[in-house]
Amino acid sequence: MIELYEFPPVRSQRVKWALEELGIDYKSLIVDLTKGEQNTDAYRSIHPLGVVPALKTDHYKIFESVAIILQLIDEHPKQSLAPAVGSADRASYYQWCIFACAELDPQLISFYDNTMKPEEFRRPAGTPHDERQAELARDTFGQRADALSSVLKERDHLLPSGFSGADIAIGHSCFMADHMGLLGDFPILEVYYQRLQERPGYQRAYPN
Repeated sequence: MIELYEFPPVRSQRVKWALEELGIDYKSLIVDLTKGEQNTDAYRSIHPLGVVPALKTDHYKIFESVAIILQLIDEHPKQSLAPAVGSADRASYYQWCIFACAELDPQLISFYDNTMKPEEFRRPAGTPHDERQAELARDTFGQRADALSSVLKERDHLLPSGFSGADIAIGHSCFMADHMGLLGDFPILEVYYQRLQERPGYQRAYPN
């Protein structure tokens, strides 16, 4: 049985969404970050940094949300959530999957940390929000959102072939941006995210 270590609604939801889209049976194990459960020796043996998500199978352990998505989709090619290896669409697929975690997520995390993160969870505790960092993160996210919008104004999904793991990776970043009130500035992305929310796999993976 596959075990997913998660703490909704953080980036573990990306993996949960992929599992639901692929129709894979799995066991959800909540790691309560507010209670320090990520710091136990047992969990550190799964993820050495003590964060989520992580995935454990009968054969391997893996962490990093996008890496897990890529692995799971490759293990289930009949579900057609990735283009053929070596194809032009595969290049775009890799590009947008990595774009989510390398370009979008850091800006969203920085914006959250400097606008919404509760005082008790800041490091060190009580550190004030940095308005300049928040504005920089907003602006930098906006540049990347514009790049996505230029692609999505031409089609419903990131790849010409239709829905793929790239939409799962980017879709979760849209979830984060929407939660932070940033997505409304980008109507093309807003419509795209609404479309993704209609998928049954999304609805099973994300809390109401």
